[in-house]
Amino acid sequence: MTLAIAIPFLTRAFALTDVGNAGVFELDGNIVKDSSGTFPTDWGALFDSSGVTQPLPQGALDAHWVNDGPHAVTDLTTFTTGSKDTLDIANAGWQCTPSGNLTPKDDILHAYSFAIVPQFGPRMGHLLVYGGFERFTNNGAGDLGLWLLQDPTVACSSTKGAVSFTGAHAVGDVLFVGEFSTGGTVTTLNAFKWVGGSSPLMNITATGGADCRTAPDTANYCSRSNTVSISTPWSSQDKTSGPNTLATAEFFEVGIDLTGLFGSNAPCINRFIFDTRTSPSVTATLKDYAEGALATCPTSTISTTVSPSPITLGGSATDTATVTLSTASTVNGTVTFNVYGPFSSPPTNASCTSSSLVKPFSPDTVKIGPGPTPQSATSDPFTPSATGNYAWIATYNPTGVRNGNPVSTKCGDGGELLVVASIPKITAFGFTNTPTNDDPTLGSGTVAYSVTIHNYDTLAVTLNGTLTVSGPSVTCTPSNPLPLVGSVAAGADAMFSLSCTYSGTSGQTVSATISATFTDTNGITGAVSGSPTTYTFTIQTK
Repeated sequence: MTLAIAIPFLTRAFALTDVGNAGVFELDGNIVKDSSGTFPTDWGALFDSSGVTQPLPQGALDAHWVNDGPHAVTDLTTFTTGSKDTLDIANAGWQCTPSGNLTPKDDILHAYSFAIVPQFGPRMGHLLVYGGFERFTNNGAGDLGLWLLQDPTVACSSTKGAVSFTGAHAVGDVLFVGEFSTGGTVTTLNAFKWVGGSSPLMNITATGGADCRTAPDTANYCSRSNTVSISTPWSSQDKTSGPNTLATAEFFEVGIDLTGLFGSNAPCINRFIFDTRTSPSVTATLKDYAEGALATCPTSTISTTVSPSPITLGGSATDTATVTLSTASTVNGTVTFNVYGPFSSPPTNASCTSSSLVKPFSPDTVKIGPGPTPQSATSDPFTPSATGNYAWIATYNPTGVRNGNPVSTKCGDGGELLVVASIPKITAFGFTNTPTNDDPTLGSGTVAYSVTIHNYDTLAVTLNGTLTVSGPSVTCTPSNPLPLVGSVAAGADAMFSLSCTYSGTSGQTVSATISATFTDTNGITGAVSGSPTTYTFTIQTK
């Protein structure tokens, strides 16, 4: 990112936006937000008076505020004398120790970080990182370093004696080292990439600048210090000023275009560490430090809901996947849905294999996003051809690392189960008639109606319904309507009968209506196949 050019569009003379006029952050040597719109933003808009991160603007990935003061208390995060930038973090390369006697100009009070991918302007789509810190006093030039680290576990704190840092360097970690004068001019700012080996730091300074007021538009990083006294929106106390005030050269901020430095191979930053030091050399003795989280590549989580479930055979269901990112990032990519089954019992983690994959429905790939986290995507409708238990697996495939990492649900997850039941069916309806030659339409007499319902489900079902006979002068036993109720085991029949007597004149009709529903042990409720249905007879006389 070209981090700052001198332009007079803000309320204060010489207020600057980031190099190359990316337009998203004020690198102007102060903490308050001078612009009236959403952009460019500043530290005072990103955090409240307690340092709590506020809702981030569009395109922002992450922001963190760290308290490392006040000067009057023992600092638990200072480097031991032997720690150097050229050493690996692991294996006691970096160690921390408590200190109650830090040199005042080396004591960090607060540090903060911000990452954003602009949605507009000449750096649109680039990964931009900003950092800032305050120091206790300005009685000497400010020598500092800023590490952007990929390992999220890098940290150290000690209440007594030397303690080794956790975590380790990864190839691609970035170090910026600089110096600013007691007047607030940044005189040195160099960039290095960790490559490991016997010469672990590679100089990548060529496309950067030191002070944003003089850096070219093409610079991929530059920095500012305060050239006048400034105020802080949070509680801060330096050595000589009143409360919440920083004297000249007690504040430093930097902006970095990681995409400009590394192209599409910009590292995924998870940790930042500001330090003070004896010089801007990579072999300098390290003093105080403030470390915190900064996630430029968000992590993804995915949750799913199959709906509806359970269903009856012949019905359809869909799976909805919701992707949530760990930072205020953009969800963008695809979700692939695969269905496995049918299984005779609920699937486990080992059930989903290539042989149980349901084709040609699987794989079913749909678009998700782009949009702010979280985002949801729904599969195409799936219509099973057999009863049983089915497992869905949904996989998020991000467009790039700024959209999170690939993540999948697992076979047998609770939200990914689809139960498919068969429908109990009316398989027989019959009657016998007395005394008119087995014809219920001739004359008066008694008719015995019978109904058979077969349970094709793999589970037991409970029936609920009626057989109703209506017509002139109809009297039925045991009741009219006849309840069609009871439990029917898987593969079994339920039989019901009703005896009715009637008389009437020629041409009148008698009807028998069957209406029944079922509920299985999974809670599936539906209509019995063939129901409701009505059989109609015409009464005739000889």
